[in-house]
Amino acid sequence: MATDRKAVNKRKVRALLAGGLVLGIGAAVTLAAWTDNVFGDAQFKTGSWNLQGSFDGLTTWGEYQVDASAGHFQFSTGFNTLAPGTTVYAPVALRIGPTASTSGATVQLLGATGGDADLKPALRYSVYRGVSSTACTAAGIGAGTAWVGTTASPVALTAGSGSDVTLLGTGVPVELCFAVTLPAGVDPSIVSGKDTGRLLWQFTGQSTP
Repeated sequence: MATDRKAVNKRKVRALLAGGLVLGIGAAVTLAAWTDNVFGDAQFKTGSWNLQGSFDGLTTWGEYQVDASAGHFQFSTGFNTLAPGTTVYAPVALRIGPTASTSGATVQLLGATGGDADLKPALRYSVYRGVSSTACTAAGIGAGTAWVGTTASPVALTAGSGSDVTLLGTGVPVELCFAVTLPAGVDPSIVSGKDTGRLLWQFTGQSTP
């Protein structure tokens, strides 16, 4: 009888072990899972954008990015023989480089830097926008919109613009007219025979969407 009981117990142990083995296999199958991946990639580039100027009536355009290679104003006759009451004129045009970008810009004019201590402080100027190069004269400047000072009330050369000029991203130029005056009431003993030396104006632009 004891032998039979031992045999029965052995069979139970074998059954339990077998069941455990089956359960273990079943658990391993249950924990298995599918794996897969999704990837996404991207590439970024910077755009190109630049402000250009013309000082010869829209004929030649340049970037003139540093003061050493600044564009040269082409003032009307008399700029180098100024007398009290004389005004001289020079056209300037600005645009966004037509092949660079479709972004526009807002542009400010900074006052002139450099120059001497006698003639420069005596001179006054105004800038009008919307004046073509051919109309940048005493007779034509008034058709534009005053941007810096006015012809009736010009300002010191060190004054900048109080507002922005807007440039379109299509490359359409905005034409400007500079008028520089030696006032009639200036003291000749201070300015006679003087030379301002090199004066430098800076147009500074910021891109717009």
